[in-house]
Order: sequence, then C-alpha cells, then structure tokens
Amino acid sequence: MSTMLKKLRALRQELCTILLERETAIEAALLALLTGEHLLLLGPPGTAKSLMVRSICERITGATYFERLLTRFSTPEELFGPLSLSALEQDQYRRVTAGTLVEAHLAFVDECYKANSSILNALLGIMNERVYHEAGQAIPVPLLSLMGASNETPEDESLAALHDRFLLRVTVPYLADDDSLRALLTLGTHKPTATITLDDLRQAKAEVGSIPLTDDTREAIIAIKHALEEDGIAASDRRWKATANLIRAKSWLEGDATTCADHCEVLVHALWSEPGQQRVVERAVSRVCNPLNLEAVELEDAAKDLFDQKPTPDAANLTQALEPLLKQLGDIHTRLEQRINSSPTAKTFRARQALTKVEGWHRDLSQVALKSLSRLHMAPGA
Repeated sequence: MSTMLKKLRALRQELCTILLERETAIEAALLALLTGEHLLLLGPPGTAKSLMVRSICERITGATYFERLLTRFSTPEELFGPLSLSALEQDQYRRVTAGTLVEAHLAFVDECYKANSSILNALLGIMNERVYHEAGQAIPVPLLSLMGASNETPEDESLAALHDRFLLRVTVPYLADDDSLRALLTLGTHKPTATITLDDLRQAKAEVGSIPLTDDTREAIIAIKHALEEDGIAASDRRWKATANLIRAKSWLEGDATTCADHCEVLVHALWSEPGQQRVVERAVSRVCNPLNLEAVELEDAAKDLFDQKPTPDAANLTQALEPLLKQLGDIHTRLEQRINSSPTAKTFRARQALTKVEGWHRDLSQVALKSLSRLHMAPGA
C-alpha cells in the first residue's frame, strides 16, 4: 500500500467518524478530488453537505476554500470578485479575485442551479476548462473540484450543461439510524489529525492515472451502457469517457493494482440524471459488477413494500395485522445477514446499508405492535 493511499484512507476514516452516515458522499468527494471531477450533493438543507466539503478542505494543507449560496439575485461579483476601481481608472476591465472562486482549490456552491446566465458561462469555463475568462484573456484557476448542492435537479434546459459537469451525483438524506442520532447529540468538534498536502494529492492523482484499465473493465462498461439504453437512460460521450478515470480512482482507493469489473460499481453515482433514475442505474450496474448489491436492492425494495403495507394505528386487529409483516421483514433481515456474512467485506457495503434500513422498518413496526398490545392490556375488561 502506497504512502498516499494510507493518508487518503486515514482522512476518509476520520471524516466518516465525524460525519455520520455520510460514507458514500465522503468517498464520492475523495473520488472527485482524485479525478479532478465535480460532485453534486442532492438533498434537503441541514444534512451536513457544506460541513463535509469544509472538513475535507481543512484536511488539505495549503488548500484555499470558497463557499457561496446562490439565489436568483446573485451577481458575478459574489463568485468572481468586484471590479477593480484602480484598473477602471486606467480603462482596464479587471476583477479583484482575492478570496473568490477564481483563486480557490476547493469550492462549495449551495443551490448551484440558481445560477443566472451572467454567472453560468463563467462557472462552466472554470469547471470544465479550469480557466476564468476576463477581458478577452483565459486566466488559469487552481480549482481541484467544485462541489455543488441542491434540493432538486434542474428542469430548465439552460442548466443542462451545468448539470452534466457534475460527473458524480450523490443523494444526502437525513440520518436514518437511531444510533447515529444518539451519537450526533453528543458529537463535539474535532480538530483535523489526518491531513494531506496539495503535493500529496497531485502524487495520488498520478498514481491513479497509472492504473491500467483492463479489457474486462471496458467490457463491463459497455454491458452497463447497453443495459441502461434498454431502460431508456443515456449518458453523453464525455461522461462515458470520464468514467474510465473514475474507475481507476475507485481501484486505487481499494488498493488494487489494476481495474476490474467490480470497480465499475462506482458508476451508480455517475450515470443518473434525475433521482427517479437512481434505482434503475443501481440495478443495471449491480447486475454487471456485484450481484450481492443487486440482491440487496431487491430485498430492500421488498422490505419497503412490506413497511408501506402497515395498517393505520386505529385499525381493527392491529397486532394481528402487523404479525405477518414483521415475520416477512425478519426473514428478509436474516437472508441479508447471511449473504453479508458469506461475502467478502469489500463487497458488502451496499448490503449493509440495506440491512440497516430493514432493521429500522422492523423496529418501527415492532414499536407500533407494542403500543397496540399496551392499549389492549389497559382497555376495560382486557
């Protein structure tokens, strides 16, 4: 294991300790840094999206951070700096870019789809070409990655190009597990202990770029593409090309010397455009790369269907109605647990996520059943 990989893994572990239930988003952010791509965090306010990006930047020694919340009234000055008055006196058009996106290594733009046309063109140039255009000149920018956040994907066609610039897309929901909430209530501030430098990151990116893309990996990508086309989902050629380096980065983080079809599972974050496509993409990718993931998705969906069948609290014979649902959820839990225990740990992350959800739904129905029994015992004549 290379020194750079040890450092990145230590950084990832530290972030996962302070950012609960954010393992997927954290890994996606690190993959974005390793590939020079951009990440979209999709979810409601208050889910630690900006905290995650700031925490990452705090752990990159020498990196400059920029953060901005966009509104429909935002102006270019907020992102790229005000016009220089001294330059205007000399008939020159130049902005004061100190402390702006133009000089940032890592940026977080909240409500990124609120960008208006005056911001959009400059933003696209910075993201795609790493240059800022001013007074007819293309000025190089040091941006490693821009991480955007939104509550929803854009419907306006004018924002399609911006949306496509985010190779990685991850949904960030509220905490689902009770234990996570308990830990959150007592979680204090943490000073960074696992850090890397900008030079470390450059070396890590060089190591990622040297990993061979094997023939079976290429065939897996093609198989996924065909499967998605059958489901009516298409991705741009630019996006498909970018997936190669993304898979290399996933391979590097796993500590493997070459890519393989298994590493293509990272494409679940790169091939959907709107949330409704996520399940379809996850199934297509899992079918090719990790059958355990596919089984986990199907069992999770079956468990959710059972949970949604729960009767209303005032339903007659509530306890009896809940009994078969609880049994079937228990059977799903047992099956998932057995599959996890019989599989290599590296392949079980998604299945463990599904197991946590099934446990939560079973717990919720169990509590309803217990309350129902309590009411029966307290009722007159019981």
